[in-house]
Order: sequence, then C-alpha cells, then structure tokens
Amino acid sequence: MKQINKYYIGLLTLLTLACSDDDKTVDILLPNVERGAVLRTVSIQGSALDVLDTSATTTIEIEEQDAENGELLSEVRVFVNLTDNTDDETTTTTEAQLATISASEFAAGPFGLPRGSFMTTVGEIASTLGISTGDYNCGDAFVIRLELELTDGRVFSSDDVTGTVQGGSFFTSPFQYTINLIAPLPSDDLFTGQYQLVTETVGNLGVADYVDGTYTVESVNNTTKVVRSIPTLGGGFGPVDFEFQFICGEVVVTPGQSLGAGCNGTINSGPAKVNTTYDLNDPDDRDFVINFTSDESDDCGVGPAQVSLRLTKI
Repeated sequence: MKQINKYYIGLLTLLTLACSDDDKTVDILLPNVERGAVLRTVSIQGSALDVLDTSATTTIEIEEQDAENGELLSEVRVFVNLTDNTDDETTTTTEAQLATISASEFAAGPFGLPRGSFMTTVGEIASTLGISTGDYNCGDAFVIRLELELTDGRVFSSDDVTGTVQGGSFFTSPFQYTINLIAPLPSDDLFTGQYQLVTETVGNLGVADYVDGTYTVESVNNTTKVVRSIPTLGGGFGPVDFEFQFICGEVVVTPGQSLGAGCNGTINSGPAKVNTTYDLNDPDDRDFVINFTSDESDDCGVGPAQVSLRLTKI
C-alpha cells in the first residue's frame, strides 16, 4: 500500500506539471502542428449504425490545420474497409477509396481554418467495398481512414500521428474512425438517467480513472450513451465525459477517451479485451458493469490495465 501511495503522489505531481490545464496542452502541441498538418475532428455523428438499415448515415466534420493556416490544403481522400469480427471471419475486403474532398469544398471555420465534412451511408460503404447485406453482420465495423494531401505534395494519414495529436483534449486527429455495426436497443431511453458510479477494479495508475459518485447518463443516439462530467484520477483532473456503446450484446467503451491529463501525452481510456454483455432481447438498465482498458496507449509507462466500473440506477 505504501508503494502504491508513493507512486500515486508521484504520478499526480507529474500530471500536474505536465498538463494542469488545456491551454498548456495547446501550447505544447502548436509547434508540432506548425511543422506538419492535422485533420482535427470537430464532430462525428453516427459512430454506430444499424446493420440492417442501408440508409443509416455517418457524418464527420473536420478542420484542417497546417503551417500556413490552411493555405497548404490540397485535398482529403476518404478510404473505407471492413473489419469482420464474426467468429468465422468469412468476409475479406480490400481498402477502397470512397470519396475525395477538394480544398474548394472547405470553408473557413470559427478559428479561420478550413472546415469540411462528408457524409456516407451503410449502403454506400458496402457498395464501395463490393459487398452486400449478409457479408457484414452485427458486431462488424467499417473503418474510415482519411488521407490529407498538401499543395507541396506531402501526405499525412493515420500512420503519421502521435498519441497526443491522435487523442488529446483539443487536438483529436486520428485520421481514422471505427463505425460499429449494431442492433438498436428497444428504446432510446434505456441506460439513461441518474446513476451511481462505483469503481470495481483499479488499474496500474494506482487510483481509479473515474471518481465514484452520482452522475447523469445521456443518450448520444440509440446505442451510444455518455456519462457526463466525471472528475478523474482522484478528482484532480477533468471533468470529462465517458462514452460507451451497446453493440450486439456487448458493452463497448469508445476508444481514445482522454482523462484530461497525461504523463508524456494523454492518458486515454479504451475498449476492454473482454467486454461485459447484456441481453439483446431484454436489456436491463438497472445495474450493469463496464469493462475498459486504462491508459490504453501506455502514456505513463506502467502498462495498460483491464479495469471495470459499475453503474446502478438511482
């Protein structure tokens, strides 16, 4: 216990010095952004789609940032692929280009930087990949990857970003999005309301990622829920939102969720190696457990850990 307490005190000291507020994070990141280019995620709607609805829509809005305040933007190419998560993994696809967004399709946003968006459907993605209903199933996922080309010929994509740029508190620029294929819940109101959050397993950081307490759970959409405004890491950081999804009988935490702190970059929560389950035919929202991965990118150098929390409806 003494060793854990000593580690915890040291961790809090490092975190406080590293990123006590978002402004310091931005100050650290701006020099890196000026040397390259990113596509910051402004918003995403439809991160989980009904597997049986070919018209179900995903819309992603992005903001391009480069050394010349957007003047280097040439175009953004959108690619898609299928992740077959079924037991037999019978469907194999090759990444294909879905769309091209030219610089002329972007417009100046509130920061004076170019913003653009694109929309696609389950049917359009399937057609681009040359597959049809039955080739993709509940639990599978479409992966959307962006590729940014500048006027000087440089190209940036998901392989070029660091953990800080990929999932920071302001710069969220993964260049890649996972769109889960799901079966909708019987009601949008399920798993919403006031809940008591209790940590069941603490990770390698020696303290609970999310502080125990009473919080409001809201619907982002039918199967995506979010716990609002949770202090993190003993209460010294945050508050942050904690998002999770109900996907084909499993409770899955959305990847890359910042705790509002970091040791070297950003400490993120992400999906568990083994998810908890719920009854697809008769889901019970009175009391449930969520498994997730603590510090999924090993930002603090002590290794990711499999942890869990319980939500009980009040």
